[in-house]
Amino acid sequence: VLFRSQGLARDGCTIRMLPTFVYRNSPKVDGVFYALDIGGTNFRVIRMHVKGGQLTYSNQQACRIPEEHKVGGTAEGMFGFVAEAIGSFVGEDAKAGNPIPLGFTFSFPVVQYAIDKGSLLKWTKGFTTTGVQGEDLVQLLQKELDKRKIHVKIVALCNDTVGTLIARLFDDASTEMGVILGTGSNGCYWERSKNILKDKSLDRGMKEMCINMEFGNFDSHKLNVLPVTPYDDEIDSHSPNKGSQRFEKMISGLYLGEISRLILVALSNNGALPKVFAEKLNKPYGFSAKDTSIISADILPGLHIVHETLMTDYHIDCTQPSDRFVVREVCRLVSSRSAQLAGMAVAATLIKAEKNGDATIAIDGSVFEKTPYYKAILVKTIKSLVGENADIRCVLQKDGSGLGAGFIAAMVSHK
Repeated sequence: VLFRSQGLARDGCTIRMLPTFVYRNSPKVDGVFYALDIGGTNFRVIRMHVKGGQLTYSNQQACRIPEEHKVGGTAEGMFGFVAEAIGSFVGEDAKAGNPIPLGFTFSFPVVQYAIDKGSLLKWTKGFTTTGVQGEDLVQLLQKELDKRKIHVKIVALCNDTVGTLIARLFDDASTEMGVILGTGSNGCYWERSKNILKDKSLDRGMKEMCINMEFGNFDSHKLNVLPVTPYDDEIDSHSPNKGSQRFEKMISGLYLGEISRLILVALSNNGALPKVFAEKLNKPYGFSAKDTSIISADILPGLHIVHETLMTDYHIDCTQPSDRFVVREVCRLVSSRSAQLAGMAVAATLIKAEKNGDATIAIDGSVFEKTPYYKAILVKTIKSLVGENADIRCVLQKDGSGLGAGFIAAMVSHK
């Protein structure tokens, strides 16, 4: 709670607490809205028909950015290609009347200045397109749309975590948080506008704004709170962002398999497991989070799924049931710790926002969706902190980067 309060008051804190400029508003809207989801080389354009705040119909078109625009290309070329794809998809919708609102999800590091203004901090995912870094992304794309007389107006630059919250809000007005628990992790929530002290430009007339916490960096500087192990330290020391995102490295899917692998290798080297484990599991990130999940779920007599997974994927013939049990318990401990830590983050956020009595938490991501017992442990942890009588509902919400962006466009358009 203290870290969050600091992040609302000033920049440069461990938890960044970024204003999203998405204000809480009635989702009871009508109309046709579009979403653009650029997640990397592939992108989607989505058409959404909304009536009374409910999605009645949607369709989409997937496209791929050509290599010549991705590597060594120009901003004009790349965004021109995207604009052409939008134009061909919207068709007759963009010919008459007011411009069609579009929400734009851009899954790269972005600093946002307003609901429809933000610039790329740096390219990732192999992109080297020139003329984009440091420039207003909305203006780059809007310029290409206008040049082609495509009657679409970009009204919102979106974040997939925020989109997850908003997509659920249109079904459930008591949605208080959006959380990503997948390859990466993050969270957002509704904060009173009067408490966001670091930005004087906010609309204080609107009661609440969605805050993008970027909570994966929680406690990374001093490690005063997190229960860090030597395995966590090893992962961090070999990561490209050493000293950052320490919380994310303990809970997200990118790291759960590697934590499990490091523990299994250590047990093998110490004689608690056969030496073949250290020999076969010697490749960093060679043990997948998917297999961690599969092994955790094995309740068959003799733990035959554990044996089959180890034999098929890693050529480890784990014949002793006692060794299979150790492997399963390691995987369960790693995933359980993830769920408990994530539950702590959710509970602390609800307490900070004074929403810890009745709240829906919208969650997307493969870790939450596919890890056995994860949801049960998450909810149990939250209730142990906010109170056993609290009505806290953790629900799966898919496609915040797509449908969520369209719903944000709908909210912004009907402010």
